[in-house]
Amino acid sequence: MRKFTFKLSAFLLFMVLGTWLMGQTQFNVTFTVDMTTAEDFNPETDDVYISGSFADWAQPGTDANYKMTVTEDPMVYTITVAADSGMIQYKFFRVINGEASWDFGEWTGIDNRITLLLLDGLTFNHVWGNRPVLVTFNVDVSPLDTLDTETDKIFITGNFAGWMQPGTIPELEMKAGEDPNIYSVMLSMYKGTYEYKFFIVENNIPSWDGGEWAGGDNRVILVDTAMIVNKLWGDITASIFDNKVEFTYVVYPNPVFDQITLDGVEDVNKVEIYDISGRMVRSIQVDARKVNMNLSDLRPGVYILSVFNKTGVQTTKFIKN
Repeated sequence: MRKFTFKLSAFLLFMVLGTWLMGQTQFNVTFTVDMTTAEDFNPETDDVYISGSFADWAQPGTDANYKMTVTEDPMVYTITVAADSGMIQYKFFRVINGEASWDFGEWTGIDNRITLLLLDGLTFNHVWGNRPVLVTFNVDVSPLDTLDTETDKIFITGNFAGWMQPGTIPELEMKAGEDPNIYSVMLSMYKGTYEYKFFIVENNIPSWDGGEWAGGDNRVILVDTAMIVNKLWGDITASIFDNKVEFTYVVYPNPVFDQITLDGVEDVNKVEIYDISGRMVRSIQVDARKVNMNLSDLRPGVYILSVFNKTGVQTTKFIKN
């Protein structure tokens, strides 16, 4: 059978959290979903519905306007609906024997498919259960000597956003947190390989002039699960952790077998552990002087321990055997 995959289309499609504040226009948009991966799906008894923000989240099975029809491939269903331009959320559902229900969605939970609708007549092809994941991008801008926080903003863009010009999409703006040098944004992305880069936008004027470096050498990321990406501005190889102050806490043992202990952390509010790809594998809030963490479930390898206090972040590496 034909297998449909989710395809990224130049300057059309990317997944971010939030709502884009733009003038609303009604567009026709077509969705398809390949049901081959849907466990126990029976075309004889099951219908396929879509629900989403454009449908006022009508319960699947209650509004025939959102019932999908089968294509030439008996496992691929399609529908064309009218939706306001901007950010839309949606999910596909099975309706069994005509009984309206929320119980048979692609997955449980409130995390939905999210996309940006910019043009009329777009088609989005999906595979049932191909769930987007949340990716947090952090960039340490301390190497920037000219950043004016009153007039300058930090943006991310890449092929996941069709390389839209920095400054044109508000949801791609990165915000500073407790550490004024660390700018962050969370995106909802499908699994795949992406290219991207960080940019300064001055005085809210969209421009390509404020990139980390000139030229077409972009950062590259493989998204295969929810993850946190930590980078240092202007260095395509350095991690955010390469620019942090010397680690001053006591961590033992190293290497670690099952449990690691962090001592002397009475001034610490949070501890996070990342694997070497930058994916967070543990996060805990701290309210004691000593912290014990069971790491028996982690795979052997090198990990990064990040300790957050009022003055910033300190990091160190340890080995898990």
